[in-house]
Amino acid sequence: MKEGADYKLRSVVGALAIVLVCASPAHAYSSGIATTGFPLPAQACNFCHGGGIAPSVTLTCVDCSGGPPAVDPLSVHEFKLTVFEIGLQDHAGLNVSSLLGALSTGGVFATNTQAIAGTGGLQEITHTAPKPSVGGMSEFSFLWTAPAAPTTATLQAWGNAVNFNGSTSGDAASAVTLNVTVSGDTPTPADTPVVSNTPTPTATPPGACPAIAELGCAGGFAKGLLLIKASVPGREKLVAKLLKGPALGQTAMGNPLDVGQGGTGTAYSLCVYDDASQLAGGMRVDRAGDSCDGKPCWQSVGKAPNDPQGPGKGYKYKDGALASDGIRKVTYQGGDAGTSKAIVLGKGPGLPVGVAAALQFSSQVTVQLRSSDGLCLAVALTDVRQHDPASFRAK
Repeated sequence: MKEGADYKLRSVVGALAIVLVCASPAHAYSSGIATTGFPLPAQACNFCHGGGIAPSVTLTCVDCSGGPPAVDPLSVHEFKLTVFEIGLQDHAGLNVSSLLGALSTGGVFATNTQAIAGTGGLQEITHTAPKPSVGGMSEFSFLWTAPAAPTTATLQAWGNAVNFNGSTSGDAASAVTLNVTVSGDTPTPADTPVVSNTPTPTATPPGACPAIAELGCAGGFAKGLLLIKASVPGREKLVAKLLKGPALGQTAMGNPLDVGQGGTGTAYSLCVYDDASQLAGGMRVDRAGDSCDGKPCWQSVGKAPNDPQGPGKGYKYKDGALASDGIRKVTYQGGDAGTSKAIVLGKGPGLPVGVAAALQFSSQVTVQLRSSDGLCLAVALTDVRQHDPASFRAK
């Protein structure tokens, strides 16, 4: 191998690439995909997003020492990617991939981020939905654990500023790079007990939507519905129903109320897949123990599981502020066979964009409701009544 080619290969292997997710023009992945999904990696998001103005994008190490970032082997650091708003392009997202070290979610601006498996099974960080601009910028954070041996990692970031119009028009992405030097001796476990406390990255956070529809979810729902409307900005609508399902107990999908009883509280994700089992969009509600409109976001349907006169049938969630991916209501109700159900309602610009566009060529759709306890319900809808870039309906 020639010296120049060898140097180029070593540079690629030692790089930490950060890319804002995009997909083919016919399938927009507003809830994020791995970099393996880029049709043309060199263009990243600009392969399918265009017509907008390239934004300013910065990438910084939040807790590194001053000057060019220099870190110790196996140390864990927080990085921040900032995409600055430009005109109507007031939403953004990200993808982070690393060929060295280990990535995990975390940091001050980690909301709407998730971990997924990318090239070679390595972990990547991407968004769960486009993040709106606050104060003229969209900020994302993530954690990176440095490799054990001294090296230099080049972080390359793509930030895609989008106008949230439900299509790939009027958007544009920019790139920025940052070199991180890893130097010093590899610490022993006794010297760095924090390493043992660092969460092991997983393909997705508990209960989040995997990139491919998983088999094994509880089915048996006799009826279902998926309705998506995104033709009028600000008046978007989502209805997902799984009806007349199998016999299920109150805690068959976890317990979002147990955060005050020594538990962590269950989080839920609604995941929508096209006819190729590819993720078209996902919405996440992680509000256990929170208050919505002055009341607990989650309440029991009937008695609570720990009530001496219980258990009840299920749980219901209501948030008029639409703070979690535009979701307004969630209802899970167990019961005898043929009576269980799960319903998710959402509206407004907080809903993920591009889901209808990603489904417009699908002959069927799979809807899954997943919990952070590893439980899952699913229904396949084959009667597609409407399918275009701004609307989708199937039963």
